[in-house]
Amino acid sequence: MKGTSQIPQSISIRKLARAVWRESQGDNVLGLAGQMSYFFSLALFPFLIFLAALAGTLPVTELWMKILRWMIVSLPQESQQFILVTVTGLTRGHKGFLSLGMLGTIWAASAGIMSLMSALDIIYEVKESRSFVLRLSMAILMVVVLAFFLVISFALLSFGDWADWWLAQRIGPALLWLWQTGRWIFSLVLLAIAVAFINFVLPNTRRHVIWITPGSVFVGLAWIGATTTFNLYVRYIAAYDKMYGALGAFVILMVWIYVISLITLIGAQINAQIWNMHSASSAARPVTLDSPDAPEATLKNGNG
Repeated sequence: MKGTSQIPQSISIRKLARAVWRESQGDNVLGLAGQMSYFFSLALFPFLIFLAALAGTLPVTELWMKILRWMIVSLPQESQQFILVTVTGLTRGHKGFLSLGMLGTIWAASAGIMSLMSALDIIYEVKESRSFVLRLSMAILMVVVLAFFLVISFALLSFGDWADWWLAQRIGPALLWLWQTGRWIFSLVLLAIAVAFINFVLPNTRRHVIWITPGSVFVGLAWIGATTTFNLYVRYIAAYDKMYGALGAFVILMVWIYVISLITLIGAQINAQIWNMHSASSAARPVTLDSPDAPEATLKNGNG
């Protein structure tokens, strides 16, 4: 699958929405999100164990607990204590970063990435031609990259908190609000870039990198909105604890993972349909030998 370095500017939002809805039904996005949520639920705790081992290699006291508390802040509140207690118990004794048991943990954590990889192939309508060993290697590498990304993001967040305290003593409320707004926008941009990176690396496609896409922006905004709405729903409307008892916290976590998985696939579908529309408009125009579209007239095919 080949692309261009530009996203078409004149696309009807209504036409795009209809295409995304139609293709999402055809690709069974709801079912794909269910598969992803299942595998990511299985991969969550192995990934956190691996992240704990990674943080344990850094010369900072109590760094892992600080990272864990920061990570679960965005999760449903009813699941936060469940994850905190479970992961704290599981990570005791997992200090060896390159132990045989840790390698098995990394392999287990890659299950969610493998599921996402298959789902993105379906969204972008490409056949999987990579070997299982290559896909597994890519998934394991992505787990490691994601772990380092989270540690670096936590470091940036800690620096931002210190900067908030330092600036609060030296500038007025208006400038401090501007700085905090800039921090929020920067966090959203980082999230959009991470989503775009996943969409570039995981599917079996070859195209130019565009770090900020409509799909990745949608995912970033929708994640924030969905998490806030879901927290309110669980707190004031749903009664998972009465229905499921002790399993309520885990059920809430699985539902949240499903919602996030669905949003991620819809974002990928938005990007795929934009490329399709751009491909159709490029094919409809006369292409000359010196046209930038000449070597890349087709955007969506299995082998690029």
